Amino acid sequence: MSNQLEKLKNSIKKEYVNNFELNLMESSGFIPVDKRQNDFFVILNKDKSANKNVITSLIKEKFQNLNPQFIPIAANDFSAIFSSVTNVSSANGTNDEQVKATTAEPSAEEILVSIGWLTKEQLQECEQIARDRKVPLDLIFHEKEYLPYDRIVSYLKKKYGCDVVSKAQIKVDRSLMKMLPDDIVEKKQIIIMSMEGNKLGVAMVHPNDNYTIREVSLSTGRSLNVYCIPTFEFEKYLKEYLIRKKTEQTAKETERIIQSIEEESAQYSDEESLWTQVEKELQDASGNVAKFVYKIITDAIDAKASDIHIEPRIGYYVVRVRSDGILKKVLDIPGSIEQAVITRFKVLARMNIAEHRRPQDGTFSIRYNDRMYDFRINTLPVSGKEKVVIRILAPAVSLKATGDNMIIPGASDADIEKIHDMVQSPNGIILTSGPTGSGKTTTLYTILKSLNKEDVNITTIEDPIEIKLEGINQSQVNTKADITFASCMRAILRQDPDIILIGEIRDFETLEVAISAALTGHLVLSTVHTNSAAATVTRLIEMGAKDYLVSSTLTGVIAQRLVRRLCDKCKEEYIPTEEEVKHITTNPDLQKQLLKTKLYRKKGCKECGYLGYAGRLGIYEIMPISREIKKLIAQGAHDIEIEEAAVAAGMRTLKTSCLNHIIEGRTTSSEFIRVLGYANE
Repeated sequence: MSNQLEKLKNSIKKEYVNNFELNLMESSGFIPVDKRQNDFFVILNKDKSANKNVITSLIKEKFQNLNPQFIPIAANDFSAIFSSVTNVSSANGTNDEQVKATTAEPSAEEILVSIGWLTKEQLQECEQIARDRKVPLDLIFHEKEYLPYDRIVSYLKKKYGCDVVSKAQIKVDRSLMKMLPDDIVEKKQIIIMSMEGNKLGVAMVHPNDNYTIREVSLSTGRSLNVYCIPTFEFEKYLKEYLIRKKTEQTAKETERIIQSIEEESAQYSDEESLWTQVEKELQDASGNVAKFVYKIITDAIDAKASDIHIEPRIGYYVVRVRSDGILKKVLDIPGSIEQAVITRFKVLARMNIAEHRRPQDGTFSIRYNDRMYDFRINTLPVSGKEKVVIRILAPAVSLKATGDNMIIPGASDADIEKIHDMVQSPNGIILTSGPTGSGKTTTLYTILKSLNKEDVNITTIEDPIEIKLEGINQSQVNTKADITFASCMRAILRQDPDIILIGEIRDFETLEVAISAALTGHLVLSTVHTNSAAATVTRLIEMGAKDYLVSSTLTGVIAQRLVRRLCDKCKEEYIPTEEEVKHITTNPDLQKQLLKTKLYRKKGCKECGYLGYAGRLGIYEIMPISREIKKLIAQGAHDIEIEEAAVAAGMRTLKTSCLNHIIEGRTTSSEFIRVLGYANE
């Protein structure tokens, strides 16, 4: 090695070398030397001169105010100097470790214990959970509520030595969002926040992840100012970020279709009548209006919605969908195309497109994802316009009737045993009650499936047939052909049935035939719209049935509702407040117990679409008609008396059933209040 190279080697300061990984220096072809005023001198391997820009970025990352000055040398000379630097660095590294071992500062976690913010046991508990779940420690501190937000910020500042930002402080520039792919944002837990001069300001859950910092710097061509963001704050941001991205993509596609429709509408001359426009639409089923309507429908199916609401506002229409019982706005329809969209729905359902003053009903079907979906549509004149509601009827599902075990989501073993005992009766009426979309038909089909055997004749009359069950004779209501529940029931009674299912008892005529069937030795299953099991009795009498006939034929009533099920992947524990407990029970002893019980609440994750809920489960009020209750019905007792007698006999009310789901971590107190209201009894 020449004297000049020897001098260069001796000028290398190890404190600058130690700022970089040795394998990075070797692969990139540089060795930090020393600084002089505003210059930072760097040895450069001539064979890797193309890496100058990358090396400049790496150095600027560490030494922001210094300008790199390169000293190019031959590859052989570079290898010789690098080998000597490696040996010195390794030796010094050993000494440094020895010094650190004797004068090591306490870690950020140890400081939390020493200043009394955490106990040693709490820290060990959190560390174990973090290791098991493979998540950062600050997330566990937050979930366990061991540290408030300001203390978590102090902890992260000490741990990483950089400023900490919250989600509220991040004002994301939309143009910067495109600089990183979504999978990198999610996987590496990094957010590009803003431009800070010539640098990018980024927030990271792991601000000491030098590899990610280097990769992002290289891919964006910018040096980074790195901030720390708590894990739970990043998760809040990510939830909104992904929803915003999806919304923007959907909005762009919808906007493009709407623009095309508006352009087409502008081409129609003023002289063209509505009929002429409709004829064009019928001839071109692949037109933009048809595509737009199809998109509204298929988006609702994808969202697992039960209803689509198209409602007029001042100057425009809105589209809302009901999913898991909750209505949610999805898009606006400009006033310039609203009539074309409403007309398209009417054409699909073969309704009178010239009629705007009277309500209309219709049906239509479409094929989507290799399945046929049926839709029931109703129009209603409101404020000089028409409101359209479309009920999405689930595609008919074929079930093979094997086994007599009943599986009812949300029902306890005791509930299923009560239902099993009720359906063993050879005759009588068993009713399920609840509002539209509460799962009544599904419960009845579960019962039918358990009763479906070779030696039993089961016949149904439904509107429409939602589930096809092998071995069962199923008829469908057709009002145009004068096939109603009542008329079809009379025909069914001449078909030698053992068990009859009626889709719904809507009027006295249907109820009268059902009672006659029960009195003549048939088991009748049906649904009614009432608020509780006991109120069902009052409803039957109010329809016109004699109380003594209801008393002798009614076998049991199952009242039910559906509540949203908490996502098992992300639900979080908490201790309820006194006010919250009072909303879900009026029992003082139970209130005291709940104040000490860990309940669960929604959080949101990728698995559940950041809603905190995944699917729904049933809550049930099962009232077998005992001898005591038969007496009360025959005496014309109020439904409150009937309910009190049923509860005394062991019936769980809807509120008690839901409360059990809350305690067991399946749903939340907010779902209790949404579906059942405040506890008042």
